[in-house]
Amino acid sequence: MIKYLKHHQIDKALWDETIKNASNGIIYGYSWYLDIVCKNWEAMVATDYTVVMPITRGRKYLMDYIYPPFFIQQLGVFSIQPISSELCNLFLNSIPTVFRYIEMNLHSTNIWIPDSFSSKQNKNHILDLDVDYQSIWNNYSENHQRNLKKARKNNLHIFKSANANDVITLFRNNRGRFLVNLQNEHYAMLNELVDAAATRNMSKVWIVNNQYGIPLAGAVFFESHQSGIFIFSGVSGEGKSLSAMHFLIDEYIQQNSNRLKTLDFEGSNDPELARFYKGFGSSEFVYLQIRKNQLPPPWKWFKN
Repeated sequence: MIKYLKHHQIDKALWDETIKNASNGIIYGYSWYLDIVCKNWEAMVATDYTVVMPITRGRKYLMDYIYPPFFIQQLGVFSIQPISSELCNLFLNSIPTVFRYIEMNLHSTNIWIPDSFSSKQNKNHILDLDVDYQSIWNNYSENHQRNLKKARKNNLHIFKSANANDVITLFRNNRGRFLVNLQNEHYAMLNELVDAAATRNMSKVWIVNNQYGIPLAGAVFFESHQSGIFIFSGVSGEGKSLSAMHFLIDEYIQQNSNRLKTLDFEGSNDPELARFYKGFGSSEFVYLQIRKNQLPPPWKWFKN
């Protein structure tokens, strides 16, 4: 039996125990993470909490909808036992009809979609870290190997106890200038996520400086379920020319080979970024974005 729970009805201790032990558990599913990115999220749960699905609820123009929050790549159905087609369809078909518009990015294990939803494929890139570093290095592209050999001669230094604001500043001063959808509230949200993860020993923030101590590149990694997630990064023009991001990621791989099982690059559909991630020997995986539009006109036409 599936129950729909309002935010205050969710037993977060039971919820987090399920996410921790789920066959497809991931950091985005923890209650504390969801509390930050969608403060009034709700939930669908099996009676015994062995299967759960978060509902990231929004409301606009007196209409309820489900949306993909910032800094969460995948949600959907989480289960202690492996996901089945029946289970996935059961939960998705049980979403209350009060939600007139649904857009969800599903976990890569949620591959069975009811006919009432449309879907598109998004790309993710994951590197196997459950081997020795030399084996990983041997699978780097020739271009990445060449860039790293040059980077190691550039007097670069990694500071491994950096602040998320250092990475945010690098991002905002460079690529972030062209991304209008990221606002101050989203950077504040990221800071809050990093702080919350740090108190649980689930985050790392690294900065690469040049020989004069000037930041060139930075990255935020979240870690859970024996996986590292490359959640956010920034690099300057000088950092690009000195291959500072190659240098940073390679150091993370060296430190975590045979410690973590995977490094999740969190995408991307962007061909240039995809080439960069594949250059480290990562493999491409697919996760689904699903939609259902039951809005009244003219909102329905606008969203389509």
